[in-house]
Amino acid sequence: MMHVTKNPLSICADDLKLEIKQALQQASRLGFRAVDVGAASGPVSPRELSKSAQRHLTRYLSDLGLRLGSLRGPVGGPAYTDSANGERRLEIMRSIIAMAGDLRVPVVSTSFGAAGSTSTPESESRLREVLQTLANDSDRYGVRVAIETTGASPNVMGHLLRELNCPTIGACCDSGAMLMEGNDPHRIADDLAGRIHIVRARDATFGTSSASGRETAMGEGALDIPLFLASLHEAGFSGDIVVSRSESSRPAQDLRAAGECLRQHLIPS
Repeated sequence: MMHVTKNPLSICADDLKLEIKQALQQASRLGFRAVDVGAASGPVSPRELSKSAQRHLTRYLSDLGLRLGSLRGPVGGPAYTDSANGERRLEIMRSIIAMAGDLRVPVVSTSFGAAGSTSTPESESRLREVLQTLANDSDRYGVRVAIETTGASPNVMGHLLRELNCPTIGACCDSGAMLMEGNDPHRIADDLAGRIHIVRARDATFGTSSASGRETAMGEGALDIPLFLASLHEAGFSGDIVVSRSESSRPAQDLRAAGECLRQHLIPS
């Protein structure tokens, strides 16, 4: 069995489909020591999490033996390049980066949004402006920003990140999203070496140009776990691997099993 250097395993708390405190308790019981939490809306969003609530959350996590490894910004909805709603999306993301700085959370992820791939000179220009704004905030607050590999090929992502040339702006490799969109996560080092800040580990079937793939339980799709982990190692990635399963009738069991699958192929650094 091929093994690679161990990365910290985290869990997507939102995928447990529970109220936030119950989700954190469940994450701890499942044996995880880090969590990824959505912050675009809900109880952990900047709008609802006051300074005193931030302190309470930090203590609560510590009592459970957890660390807040990452926050997730806007992922669905209108793209950053959307003329009507893109600015609002950017405002939300910027407020999350600022909150992450206060909470000392090292990474905030987001996606370009629906139809987020660059297709016109205007949208390309706007996307560059957005990335530069995020880069400035990332540097200001000491928080890395990771753009999810959803809706944009790794080749396009790599080109944009190299053009921006900001070490605190990188990629969030979502293996499931890549598979479903017909991209190969096992070759992630080809385009994003040195630029992956966080990973979302999901399994799925391969999509094609005519039909998207579908998410599966870990080990039941097209993800070759040893090969994927080896590619991440080749890319120089050493951050959190967030265990995720967005579609499940039994999320706790599936996330526990996914974590166990990944641990079988990881060894301590």
